[in-house]
Amino acid sequence: MSKQKKLSVIEKAIKIFKNGGVVIFPTDTVWGIGCSINQPKAIKKLYQIKKREPAKPTAVLVGSVKQAEKLGVINKQAKKLIQKYWPGGLTIIVKAKSTVPQLIQGNQGTVGLRMPNHQQLLTILCQLDNAVVASSANFSGQPVPNKKSAIDKKLVAQTDLIVDGQTGGNLASTVIAVNKKPFKLIRRGIIAPDKLPLDK
Repeated sequence: MSKQKKLSVIEKAIKIFKNGGVVIFPTDTVWGIGCSINQPKAIKKLYQIKKREPAKPTAVLVGSVKQAEKLGVINKQAKKLIQKYWPGGLTIIVKAKSTVPQLIQGNQGTVGLRMPNHQQLLTILCQLDNAVVASSANFSGQPVPNKKSAIDKKLVAQTDLIVDGQTGGNLASTVIAVNKKPFKLIRRGIIAPDKLPLDK
């Protein structure tokens, strides 16, 4: 009998995402928790695990601009920001396409997209060939973890895998809404707002 091949952590993560599981993983900003965007039950589970309000939208991590274009309307301003800051710590809120699950749009009909500057995570996203609905790996309202040891063990216990690795920073991503003018800074984060090339 041949020995079964041992899966790498990347292969494990992809398999779990495809099977509707929830995974904790390091990013270029802080520790994240997420699931595949095309697994509705997993998205509901993610909200339940985080104790997140159903009306609150959740960001989406993509492995390429092509993935982003399938999910959101990439207008002129979004293109400018993508060229300058992707991959990196900028989440761009744009008008959502019909491919985006209603649950993660909130009540605005928008989607927050980000391509992380983290090789391991980008490899997972590209090989999965699908976007991942993602949030910081903490219960809603609790501190955002930048170290693995800071992740609540009760949160870890409810997930299917924790991917080993290092995060790239102490701050979450900066979030900017460019779906309509005036453009709006939603969250201050790793990229200073005054560095953003926004049209007036």
